[in-house]
Amino acid sequence: GFLKPKKQENNRSSSITLALQSIFDEKTIRLLIPIVGSLLAIPTWYLTTHTGGGDNAFQFAMFWLSLEYLVAECWFGPTIAVLQTSVGTSKTGTAQGIFVLTGAVGNVAPTILGWLYGNQVADLPSTTTSNEVLADLLGWGVCAGYLLSAIFFGVSVFVSGESDAIPAKK
Repeated sequence: GFLKPKKQENNRSSSITLALQSIFDEKTIRLLIPIVGSLLAIPTWYLTTHTGGGDNAFQFAMFWLSLEYLVAECWFGPTIAVLQTSVGTSKTGTAQGIFVLTGAVGNVAPTILGWLYGNQVADLPSTTTSNEVLADLLGWGVCAGYLLSAIFFGVSVFVSGESDAIPAKK
């Protein structure tokens, strides 16, 4: 039927998987997904906020935003999988709670951007519109967040590799 992948496509994805598995362990492969996703989110988000003001500006912005969602939101599943396999079963709840708390702290960023926006709009020269300020703040602020995410996911690759080398206490 139409739901079965073609053999050629299956072979291609299998060869990519085998190539990755020959270089990296499973945990590292899982962490590469959010690293690549965060890096791809940088240009797609920037293009979302800096699409020119032509007749189709909204459509172009929505195109880039949809791509941004596809690449940027792929991190959650692999991250949770690595988190759950990295800590012992007695610490899974604590690790999950810390993970959720970290996300809550990250939700302060829109408040900070809003405060910066309010301060910058108050000091605007008459030649600058508040739309330009908002696009710049969102563009650079969110892109910096994605870059930091990629860096921290990269650090987690090395930390998770080191934890595998440390023998567990009995």
